[in-house]
Amino acid sequence: MVFPDDVDIQFARSSGAGGQNVNKVNTKVDMRLRLDAAAWLDEEIREAVKRAEKKRINKEGELVITSQRTRSQADNVEDALAKLQEILDAAWKAVQPIEEDPEKAKEIKKQLERGNERRLQGKKMQSDKKKERRAKIDW
Repeated sequence: MVFPDDVDIQFARSSGAGGQNVNKVNTKVDMRLRLDAAAWLDEEIREAVKRAEKKRINKEGELVITSQRTRSQADNVEDALAKLQEILDAAWKAVQPIEEDPEKAKEIKKQLERGNERRLQGKKMQSDKKKERRAKIDW
């Protein structure tokens, strides 16, 4: 779980609908997580985030997330935290080892073999069909 104390949060005026209120209230959230300084992140997860979110990481090594979905500053903070949590969860899943099930591997191999047989059978039928169309000239 990511907490607001773990990130730097700044506010700005958001764009879009809202009338005159948009010009007065800073509701857009600009959230930055310094990946190298986040000691609570495992090194593997940190590297996975860097690989997956290259476009969101600036030159200082900060993961930048913005939210201006709602007209409420608090809701936008929650939204940005949720986005950050999704990114970290995806990185964690990418790092987890995949368990191989021998029975499942056998089933997949069988399906591939059946598919290959079906493909070859279709090719053979097409070949026979074309062979029948050719003129049979017996000298």
